[in-house]
Amino acid sequence: MHTTSKGASSIMPIVRERNALRYFLHSLLMCAALIYGSRPLFGQTAGSSDEQAQEAQSISATSSSSDQSSEDPQQPSAQSVICGVTHLGQCLKDIGHDQAGIWTSPLRISPRDAFWLVPFAAGTGVALHYDAQAQQNLGIDKSRIDASNTISGFGSPYATLGGAAGLYFLGLGTHNEHLAETGRLGAEAVINSLLVVEALKLATNRERPNEGNGQGGFWPHGTRSYELDGSFPSGHAAESFALARVIASEYPSKQVQIAAYAFALAISASRVTARQHFPSDVLVGGTFGYLIGGYVVRHHAAGNEESTLFIAPIMEQSTRTFGLRVDIVPNEQDLTKIGKLIGRLHGAK
Repeated sequence: MHTTSKGASSIMPIVRERNALRYFLHSLLMCAALIYGSRPLFGQTAGSSDEQAQEAQSISATSSSSDQSSEDPQQPSAQSVICGVTHLGQCLKDIGHDQAGIWTSPLRISPRDAFWLVPFAAGTGVALHYDAQAQQNLGIDKSRIDASNTISGFGSPYATLGGAAGLYFLGLGTHNEHLAETGRLGAEAVINSLLVVEALKLATNRERPNEGNGQGGFWPHGTRSYELDGSFPSGHAAESFALARVIASEYPSKQVQIAAYAFALAISASRVTARQHFPSDVLVGGTFGYLIGGYVVRHHAAGNEESTLFIAPIMEQSTRTFGLRVDIVPNEQDLTKIGKLIGRLHGAK
C-alpha cells in the first residue's frame, strides 16, 4: 500500500502538468495570432482589379453627370456607423467580429512569431511549475490579503467598464472626440477580454490557490467537480491590461503610458498577493488583455485605416483622349505627414 500511494502521488502532478500544457499551448496560439493578425477579419477587402478597371472605364461617359449628382444636397452620403450610445447595435456587431477574429487567430500564425512566442512560452512554463511554491512562500497574512483585495477591486469588470464608460461620457460632455473614442475602445477591449477569459476559465477549470490542496490543479476531480469561475487565466489582469493598452495607445506620452501600465501591474500583482490567482494566471491573463487591447485599437480606432493608391487608365470617347485616374486615400497619419512636408517646402522657398 505504501508503494501504491507513492506512485499515485507522483503520477498526479504529471497528469496536472499535461493538462496545463494543453491549455497553455492553445493560449500561445491565440496570443501569437493576435499580434500577427493586424488585418480585420470582417473588414473591407481590397476591391478586385477587374471591378476597378470597369469602374474606371465607365467614368468617362458619366463623369459630368456623377459630379452634378454628388453635389446635390439631397443625395445621401454613405458614412460608416460608429459604435456609441446611439448605435448600440453596431457595438454588438463590432464585438461579434472581434470575437470571431480572436478565436480564429491561431490560423494566422507566422513563423516570425517564434521571436517572442518562445520566451513567452518559457516564462509561462516556469510560472506554472513554481505556482504552488510561490503561494506557499507568500504564506497567509490577513492584513496583506485584505489590502490586496481592496486594490484588485479597481481591476474588476465593473470598475474597468465603469472607468471606460466614464471616459466616454466625459468626452461626449466636453465635445472631446478623442477622449470619447478612448472610452469607447476601452469598453470594447474590456468586454472582449472578459468574454475570452470566461471561455478559457470554463475550458480549464483550474482551482484557485485558496481552494482544494492549493496546487492549482486543472480539472482536479474530473467532471465530478466543476467551477464556473476558475483561476486560469486572471480576468482582473486581462481587463486592466486591455484598458491600459487602449489608453496608452490613444495617448502615447510617457507619463500616460507609465501610469496606465503601472495600474495594470498593480492590479495583477494584487491578485497573487490576495491568494486569488497563481503567477501564471496573471501572466497569461495580462498578456491576453494587452494583445486584445491592441487588437481593438488597430481595428476600430479612427485614423487607422490603411492608405490606398489606385491608378487606372481612362478614355474619353467623345474627344478621343486618354488619361489616367489616380485615387489616393491616405489615412490620418499620412495626412499629417503630408501637411508637415508641404510646410517644410514652403519654408524652404
